Amino acid sequence: MLVLRFLVLASSLVLCASALAMERKAYKHVDEKGNITYSQTPPTEAKDVKKIDISPAQSGRGGHPVGGSADLQNQRMRSYQDERIKSQQAYQRQREEAAQKQRESLQAECTRNRGTDCSNPETLRHMEAQRIPGGSRVNPAYR
Repeated sequence: MLVLRFLVLASSLVLCASALAMERKAYKHVDEKGNITYSQTPPTEAKDVKKIDISPAQSGRGGHPVGGSADLQNQRMRSYQDERIKSQQAYQRQREEAAQKQRESLQAECTRNRGTDCSNPETLRHMEAQRIPGGSRVNPAYR
């Protein structure tokens, strides 16, 4: 009895698999009035019948297509990381340009006021340390 049940189950599985594996066909018919009819059997008196394939374009499990959401998420993450790296590089360039302008400004001020030893980084650091943050440097001799 158990063997019979197994054979019935196995044969039903084979039939279902073969039915799914076959390509699906349908018939398209356009009548005199322009109405379109689709059916599994061809109309008997129709002259202009086309056989069409109605099998799904993609077979597999439902849900997201293969390589869909995970690839899209990875692509978005790479794009975000690329944008972040570009932003960091732009910020670094701006900081370097600002530091270069600051050095040039200090050298110009040093040349105007002192005239000597203006290419020495220690002198420029000393001058920068004497500046008042947020204010202008007023020469005490002109008060």
